[in-house]
Amino acid sequence: MKGLDELKERLPDYQGKKLRLFLVIAFSSFIISIVFQLIMDSLPRIFPDIAILRLIAPLTPIIGPLLVLFIGLMIVRSFWKIRDKYISKYGAKAYQKAFRLVAIGVPIVISVVVHSIIPTDLIARYGETDVYSSYLGNPISEFLLDFPPLFLYIRIALFFIFLLLGLITVFKALHIFGLDNMALVYVFYPNESTLQNHEIYSILRHPAYHGLMLINIGTIFLRFSIYSVIYLLIFLVGMKIHLKLVEEKELIERFEEQYKKYRENVPAFFVKLKDFKKYFSILFNK
Repeated sequence: MKGLDELKERLPDYQGKKLRLFLVIAFSSFIISIVFQLIMDSLPRIFPDIAILRLIAPLTPIIGPLLVLFIGLMIVRSFWKIRDKYISKYGAKAYQKAFRLVAIGVPIVISVVVHSIIPTDLIARYGETDVYSSYLGNPISEFLLDFPPLFLYIRIALFFIFLLLGLITVFKALHIFGLDNMALVYVFYPNESTLQNHEIYSILRHPAYHGLMLINIGTIFLRFSIYSVIYLLIFLVGMKIHLKLVEEKELIERFEEQYKKYRENVPAFFVKLKDFKKYFSILFNK
């Protein structure tokens, strides 16, 4: 895999099987985050005797992803914040010491996207008294319009199309930029990074995030609920704030007006209509 050797060089104490420790950390962070969100989805029905939970029942499926995304992004942000301190303190092992934040934070952020695929009443089904939660969590087609059965198959097909496009984009970004770039190695060592001038950057500033957005859009067609739309908005706003306060803030400090002009002309997450042909050409060409 491209960039794997470069990543291993920055993790000198975790060679061979020891490297799997970070996989365990990442997987555990992801699973814990998913479970927490699922519990929050059904919390008022798990503890029906708690009055305050009954009162805020429609909000708990929103509070869960909000909290998880906030925690995940704050952990990732701290990776940038501690850089100078860790380089001064640990020298060549600075990235290795900080890498646990990437292994924890990134899976937590990704879990918010995966959670949006899962029904909000998976653990405890909606009851007769869960009117508002049911309205927000069940497909809109069950309440507003009498859609034919074919509409369900169209929704499922669109979900798989967006899911496939999203996964292809994420893996394409991994193939183009390498595991070292995706694991944020050069946040700690910017002078050792190579200039990324792939043509995908001419139509998207953040192709990996774009792939996650596509998956999130796909879940809207699958779930077809108000919650699914809210989850997309939560993720979109959260990532925009993260970019403004963390990632692109540093890029502006490094490249100044050059990056500001680039940001004005190239979208962060969504491809312009005029660039669709080029986008699909990049996506499906080796």
